[in-house]
Amino acid sequence: MSGSSVVSRASIVGNASIVRRSSRWIRSATSLARFAVAWVWALALTACGSVQPPGATAPSPGAAQADVTPRAAQPEVTPGSSQPEAANAAGRSVLDGVFTARQASRGDRRFQQVCAACHSISEFRGGRFRLVWVGRTVGELFQTVSTLMPEDDPGSLSPEEYSAIISYMLRENGYPAGEQDLATEASTLQDIRIVVAAA
Repeated sequence: MSGSSVVSRASIVGNASIVRRSSRWIRSATSLARFAVAWVWALALTACGSVQPPGATAPSPGAAQADVTPRAAQPEVTPGSSQPEAANAAGRSVLDGVFTARQASRGDRRFQQVCAACHSISEFRGGRFRLVWVGRTVGELFQTVSTLMPEDDPGSLSPEEYSAIISYMLRENGYPAGEQDLATEASTLQDIRIVVAAA
């Protein structure tokens, strides 16, 4: 075997190794970029109010400019309120015990199995959670999580698993558990408002 032939084969093997390493790096970078874009998109949609419940009409430009009240300053409806008409108009809220303790525990386990590789629960509780979700519905939260997560296979969990993870997030934000599991139907979840947790 000639020296040039040996050098050529070594060169081909070396180049193939570089190509394999490069393609792994490119796949990792692409995956990370997709996740970053999805997460920023979700935050932008929720923070700017672009996510509309099914059947809702988009606000006119004048109405969008007029509605600049911070979410934290908006009035909230709590159980036992002396404003029955406001409570009826608002429907149920997360203060009404819309999930069970067992469901939240299942969500905790599933979060650790599926989500914890990329996320900490601290990303979904406290001030961050209130800033993005107070004033919105559990249906919007469910839709965002179930369509964007897990990052490597969005929408791959069952509706029951997504509801359990949402229940875990609600529990971690101080909302009370109730007697019935959180529903998995979008129409039901759209009727449950996310409000400031009771002190």
